[in-house]
Amino acid sequence: MASGVYLPTMEDILDSTELALVWDAEDHQVALYNSTRAASADYNSDTSYSSTNEIVGTGYTAGGAVVEGTAFTRPGGGVMRFSSNAISWEGSTLSDVAHLDFYAAAVSGDPLMFGISISPVNTSDGTLLVTPHSNGLVTFDFTP
Repeated sequence: MASGVYLPTMEDILDSTELALVWDAEDHQVALYNSTRAASADYNSDTSYSSTNEIVGTGYTAGGAVVEGTAFTRPGGGVMRFSSNAISWEGSTLSDVAHLDFYAAAVSGDPLMFGISISPVNTSDGTLLVTPHSNGLVTFDFTP
């Protein structure tokens, strides 16, 4: 299990293709996956949202949830941070939720942004709540 930034998308942002991905857009999505995806996420070659190994269950819609309250900030010290409001799936019955993929749903090809692997969790007519850390969902440290 690992978490990370999908390098092909970052490369497309920075190379001559200049992928128009706005990090703090309010239309990104987060999809939930099982432990098979958590073990197989390849941050060097995975490029776009896929339904393979995506969670199926009550209270969850394929493609995931819209990520709201996004913020891409520079708190100082060569660090950039991406965060959002908490994300929840209320009244859900889900099994083996072990990975979250964040992707730019409004950008052609649904490019993956980053993934977070977690210890597997289940819900039974409950709420799955993802609350970002005070340091954000993902942090980039550009300090040499």
